[in-house]
Amino acid sequence: MSFILYRRIQYDYPLNLIANLDETSLSFDLPSSTTLEVRGSKTISIRSTGHEKNCFTVILACMANGTKLEPVIIFKLKNISRETFPDGIKIRVNEKGWVNEKEMLWWIENVWCNRDGTNNNPRSLLIFDFFRGHLINSIKNKLDEKQINIAVIPARLTDRN
Repeated sequence: MSFILYRRIQYDYPLNLIANLDETSLSFDLPSSTTLEVRGSKTISIRSTGHEKNCFTVILACMANGTKLEPVIIFKLKNISRETFPDGIKIRVNEKGWVNEKEMLWWIENVWCNRDGTNNNPRSLLIFDFFRGHLINSIKNKLDEKQINIAVIPARLTDRN
């Protein structure tokens, strides 16, 4: 936290140029672990679509002023589905359905650098967790090229205030 405050003073970032990014894996079907059945029943039916193990990843980012950036959903597919998705959601696909180097580079160019509808990007601060995919050289080089400073939340501390 002190590093982020120091960087804000050092570069005089307005709140609309500071953001926190995170990605999370979600399942298509989350069967409940709680059931309602008559006490003593020998079997309990749990309804499910059968897709409990099919997952996708969502990248979310929020600016320090409260503005939310467009979410990116990464599906485990070879091609983007022909389905219609709501406006304001970006869809990506890859073999594993995870954030990787290619997806991070794409996110920087297409979400972060186009967040205000222009490609005019003054120096900014991006905060993210210790995920190794954020810290590889190609990502660091792209961030430097775009004048994006980074602050990394150390491992096992992302849930702390």
